[in-house]
Amino acid sequence: MHHWGMKLFLSALLFGLAVTIALSCGRLNRAEPTTTAVVVRSTVGEGSALRSLRVATYNVHMESAASIARVVANNPELAAADVLLLQEIEHHGDEDASRAEQVANHLGMSVAYAPGYGLPDGGSHGVAILARVSLRDVEILELPYFHVVVNSARRVALAATIDLDGQDVRIFSVHLDNRINPQKRKRQLAPVLRSAKSFSGPVVIAGDLNTSPFCWAVSLLPIPCGMQDDAVEQAARKSGMQTPVTEIGSTSKWLGMRLDAIYTRGFSASSSAVERSVELSDHLPVWVDLQLI
Repeated sequence: MHHWGMKLFLSALLFGLAVTIALSCGRLNRAEPTTTAVVVRSTVGEGSALRSLRVATYNVHMESAASIARVVANNPELAAADVLLLQEIEHHGDEDASRAEQVANHLGMSVAYAPGYGLPDGGSHGVAILARVSLRDVEILELPYFHVVVNSARRVALAATIDLDGQDVRIFSVHLDNRINPQKRKRQLAPVLRSAKSFSGPVVIAGDLNTSPFCWAVSLLPIPCGMQDDAVEQAARKSGMQTPVTEIGSTSKWLGMRLDAIYTRGFSASSSAVERSVELSDHLPVWVDLQLI
């Protein structure tokens, strides 16, 4: 068989495999949650305010509340966080409270938890904001849904306002799809950027943006393209955000991938780091110290 013929054959074979999987894997997609209500709990006084701001974000990969609380409390840099954003945090059907609430109780922080998709036991998988002050004007943002063949799921972002030295600051916790390409990734983040733009004060957007170095053929086959993080950061900067942790390096244990990010507006940034000694999840926690401009 000629070289071009072999390439055509392999392409057709891969396409046929992808279509077969797509037609057979609908049952492997994620269910809607039994409730989409946001849970908000405060363990601090209503009049409390922060004097400085360290923001940390961590995809905890469905780990237990006790494990999450332990690694945060035992790492001095994470324990110093004033705001902690969590992704892939769950609330199982046999638990009285979400794991985000349980972690917040351990750490003495306020918490908001937003269900994303449903779990088979009636629980949910979602995102959270924890803070050392009360959380106000808590809002869930529905993000565009993309069918990615396997594990397609409802995606949400969670927003809340905190008081930083008398200034209202809007915080967003975000978790985007994995197997989507740059244009869809920018579309999925767009509601967050629009909401941030409509807020008159300082803003922090952080979370797992899944900006791997791959693009995806039929949402299944990874193709190295090395452009996901650049494309999303460019969209953030075009919307008026700064990208203070661009140079922190990988935030994943695997393949040197920079999956997680923190975007800001109205701040200067000083110290920032990836906590590489924290190995609870397949992601690594990221933090940054921010000062109001």
